[in-house]
Amino acid sequence: MLQSLGISSDAEAVYLVLAQQGTATTEHLAETSTAYDADGLQRHLRELVDFGLAADLGSEGWRALPLVDGVRILRERREAELRAASAAAESLQNYLLAAASNQADDDNIKVLLGTDAIVAARDGICENAKKEICFFDKPPYVDNRAAATIESLSASSPEWQALERGIVMRCVYHPGFDSDRLAELSLFAAQGEKSRTAQVPMKLLLVDTEVALIPSMRSYDPGQELRASVVRHPQLVEALVWLFESVWDQSVPIMASGYNDPRRQMLISLLMTGSTDSAIATQLGINVRSVRRWISELMDELGVTTRLQLGAALVRADSLHMKRR
Repeated sequence: MLQSLGISSDAEAVYLVLAQQGTATTEHLAETSTAYDADGLQRHLRELVDFGLAADLGSEGWRALPLVDGVRILRERREAELRAASAAAESLQNYLLAAASNQADDDNIKVLLGTDAIVAARDGICENAKKEICFFDKPPYVDNRAAATIESLSASSPEWQALERGIVMRCVYHPGFDSDRLAELSLFAAQGEKSRTAQVPMKLLLVDTEVALIPSMRSYDPGQELRASVVRHPQLVEALVWLFESVWDQSVPIMASGYNDPRRQMLISLLMTGSTDSAIATQLGINVRSVRRWISELMDELGVTTRLQLGAALVRADSLHMKRR
């Protein structure tokens, strides 16, 4: 019944048993349902937690969450993914049509081959920006993403240099960051970049709604030469602007905070936007148990005992940080 939402039939069967009991331990569920051993039950219960259909109560066991609310959240998530995929498909179709009709027009579409050509084009586009730079950011990257500092970014990053010139920069980061990327993301957010996170359909660099840099899909295949295209075709750029704005509207803001730990900054940003523990875990690429442990540590640091108090404390801390800047 729920397979269309991505829930396995085994996890659905475990949910039906748990829902009838309300709250139960793994051992009790194993006694009630002989279809799964303890390890299998743990796996299926964890799947239910990830989908927002169950809560892990630790030593007290597991609690079934309302099915209607869980399915509504899953439906909304899937619809957002489908809208983003549809937008990406439409923009790529426009790209193919434009490329077919403008093969001789190098001013509209220019195909780049290899890392050096792509990096040079990206740098040049950013350096020539006059108003705004928009990004979809996701791996793989065409250049090495070493640990960044303000000094190194100011010296070598055209995006950072654009921020220093007063260029507006908006970026949507794909969920799941390694520590180096998180640190760099935090520096850009603190510098004034308007940062958000969401599932993005492709890599994209869009400048002044006039020129875009997009990868060839073959760039993602192992062993393939990296390819990208600089696009100035007005109709295709317009489609890419629409794609960016539609994903931007559905994304979660990332707010700069006074914490030096980039993961802690992301956690705070997601908490302040009302994200669930499961959603935070998905965005950060960790499990829900780790999210709850981090939240507990944060509550201890701020001297609060409830999530409501934590929200108020984070708002106060963020306001104080903004005043000091």
